[in-house]
Amino acid sequence: MRINFHKITAGPFQENGYIVHSDNNSDCFIIDPGDNPELYIRKVDDNNLNPIGIINTHGHVDHVHAVQSLKEHFSIPFYLHKNDEMFLGDHYQNTCLMYGIIPGKTPEVDVWLNDETVISIGQYNIKIIHTPGHTPGGICLLINGDIFTGDTLFKGSIGRTDLPGGNYNTLMDSLKLLMKIIPGNTKVHSGHGYSTTIENEKLSNPFLLNL
Repeated sequence: MRINFHKITAGPFQENGYIVHSDNNSDCFIIDPGDNPELYIRKVDDNNLNPIGIINTHGHVDHVHAVQSLKEHFSIPFYLHKNDEMFLGDHYQNTCLMYGIIPGKTPEVDVWLNDETVISIGQYNIKIIHTPGHTPGGICLLINGDIFTGDTLFKGSIGRTDLPGGNYNTLMDSLKLLMKIIPGNTKVHSGHGYSTTIENEKLSNPFLLNL
């Protein structure tokens, strides 16, 4: 199954969210809707898509701020790794205020991910790779030849580890795993910045050259 996606860059941190769909079905799912839910709604409507779920690579506010609005608008479930529960509740509200973001409703998780390696959302089988380090519950989502890495891996860089729950050595172990198991021609779509490939990052990302 070939997938297509729409990238939506929004919010004060210019975070990338994605609407993923296939050629032969209008069902879609949303990854990391960080802000401006109206942009997602408009893109869905313009392309006659039918959202069936939201799944996040991690729980930081710049990735979840639009989740609850979209959950309620489309009546769809939200998936998040259990180890990132710490970023919801009061933490979410306080972080919004700290960064000058108007708090919305705290996202409500419908499906907590734990040790799953593959989950099915409608017709989509999504490989879940637990990649802690940026956050304890960080995951990457592999769908055929595309991987959505959130803030684990960027073009030319990696996620920061100086925020609560971050750990540099843990992140490096996660990146070693990705470089080992993900084919080089896999397209990488991250939570900020531009897309790249695993092979390109192996060759040029300064954080990965000595792995």
